[in-house]
Amino acid sequence: MSELRDWLRRLFSKASGYQMGEDPSRRTKVLNALLISMITVSLLFTTINSIVFPVRNVAIVNAVSALLALMILLLFRFTGNYQMAAHMTVGAIMLCIIVYFHIVQNQHYAFVWICIVPPIAFYLLSKRSIWALMTPFGGYILYFLISGRGNWHPATFDGQSILSIIGATVCITGMLANLVNNRNDVLDELKAIGIKLENQQSDLRLILDSAAEAIYGIDLEGNCTFCNRRCIEILGYKEPSDLLGKNMHWQIHHSKVDGTAFPIDKCMILATLVKGEGSHIVDEVFWRADNTSLAVEYYSYPQIKNGRTVGAVVTFTDITDRKRRESEIEYLNCYDVLTGLHNRRCFEVSKGQIDQPDNLPISVIFADINGLKMTNDIFGHTAGDDLIKKSAEILRQACRQHDLVARVGGDEFIIILPKTSLENAQRIASRIRMGFSKAKVEAIKCSIALGLDTKVTADQPLDEVLANAENAMYKDKTMNRRTTNKDLIDTIIETLHSRSINEKVHANTVSDLCYKMGVAMHLPDTDIVKLQRAGYLHDIGKIVFDKSVLMKEKYSDDELERMQQHSAIGYRILSLFDDTLDLAEYIYGHHEKWDGTGYPRGLQGEQIPLISRIIAVAETYDRILNRDSESGQGQGQHALEIIRERAGTQFDPAIAALFIKMMGDKGDLTS
Repeated sequence: MSELRDWLRRLFSKASGYQMGEDPSRRTKVLNALLISMITVSLLFTTINSIVFPVRNVAIVNAVSALLALMILLLFRFTGNYQMAAHMTVGAIMLCIIVYFHIVQNQHYAFVWICIVPPIAFYLLSKRSIWALMTPFGGYILYFLISGRGNWHPATFDGQSILSIIGATVCITGMLANLVNNRNDVLDELKAIGIKLENQQSDLRLILDSAAEAIYGIDLEGNCTFCNRRCIEILGYKEPSDLLGKNMHWQIHHSKVDGTAFPIDKCMILATLVKGEGSHIVDEVFWRADNTSLAVEYYSYPQIKNGRTVGAVVTFTDITDRKRRESEIEYLNCYDVLTGLHNRRCFEVSKGQIDQPDNLPISVIFADINGLKMTNDIFGHTAGDDLIKKSAEILRQACRQHDLVARVGGDEFIIILPKTSLENAQRIASRIRMGFSKAKVEAIKCSIALGLDTKVTADQPLDEVLANAENAMYKDKTMNRRTTNKDLIDTIIETLHSRSINEKVHANTVSDLCYKMGVAMHLPDTDIVKLQRAGYLHDIGKIVFDKSVLMKEKYSDDELERMQQHSAIGYRILSLFDDTLDLAEYIYGHHEKWDGTGYPRGLQGEQIPLISRIIAVAETYDRILNRDSESGQGQGQHALEIIRERAGTQFDPAIAALFIKMMGDKGDLTS
């Protein structure tokens, strides 16, 4: 039985061209109900026409109708082919009605059964099938009515008529009731589908609005069909309605970053509609609502429906910050952040571009800043940076626009001068030296060592010229080292004394007192000179303080702590120069005390260098002397009393006694 069922299923499936389960379950249920109803009604009328109203031919038609309905039902159950079963059902109904009409003619109201055919056909079949079956059926019924009207007489309204009317009415009523139920079910389903679609649309909108990327869609005219919240935010609009229906090219993509018009034929978004291909762009801008531009990266993909492009979807992100960072990285790759000059990497690239025969002669200036390390050590790296920037500014101003100026090291610069003879390069070097002679950063007089060389033939390597210029720079630095160092020291002292005239007087007085003490102690001439110089420079570390601090008589705890660092600062300054290196240790210790309570190292007794012990007495005397002079006390006498009291604690007792003796009972400096 199962094999027969499978064979029938395959047979009818192939014959009809349909597969099982193609039709909705609603029509399947209606078809099953209709076939069962046909079987029931046909068997009922078979019984009635056999017993109640004995009409043998009509009974046979009803019996055949029931048999056909049963066969169609079984085939439908076996094959599941709705289309075949529906067509067979409608055909069977039409055939049975036609045969029935031929038998009963117009004996009673049998023609009312025609009314059940249209609703059944229109409910079960497609429009094309309805017209294919109903047209010949209706034509035949019309022919049947016209051709037999001459032999017909008024129908008898008898029990058979009543039964036919009731039967047809019940069938039609059942069909209408089913249609109403189906309509209500369909409406309920449509409502449920609508709610589901609304929920899905809400979920889709939530997904789109939750996306980090901005998204919008356009139709074939380029008009906006949808946009998510991120799109509105990035572009600076308030509501989606501000964009919906607007042409997005003219709204946000109309111009390039420089403000020139963006041609429509170059727009890759609109090209997506024409070519049906996606695109990815990273170097264009969109325009906000406030008419400012933003750099964007966007993807444009076509919307394809039934093989045809119906629009496009564009996703984009604001890459303004990324572009800025890329620009910064690109700038850092080629330029020195501090000076804005070319860095070494960019210099290596650019020098190859300049090293061409057309640029001969090519001159090179190698430059090195003097005193950068001291500036960093004493005044801090901020001052050092100022010195570098000032130097770069002088170099740039001395050179021409087409010259290459590069910072290739911490304090080193290289200048390449295309089409420049050695003589002209020397003029540029003179302008550089002139600029440095007038410049000063903090207390440091700006100065620079320079070396020059010129490439005059194409076969001469530029690297060789660079090496020659560098060697010349080092030669210049070595030859002028003493002069440069002296200028730096002199500048520091001049700056300190310009901030406080008292410091200048104090330095000269202490230097003179130290000299006298050296003579009184019968020190060698070299030591006396060293003592005199150390006395003059002992407070050089105070250069780090501004005028307001230097002019104070009393200090806060923080200021006092800072002021006590001046001996260490002076040590660092003097250690940087060959001419003052031998004085650095004495400056470092001139605030040490004989009993070990001094600073910065807490040395005691003869651990303290002799010159430091002498400076300590001389500078204390002068400080007290100046203070007494301002307060009106006895000049010199009080200062000597302080020296006497502190001998053995603050001062070396022997040096203190000798100093008091040297100054005389009145403390007269000229005695």
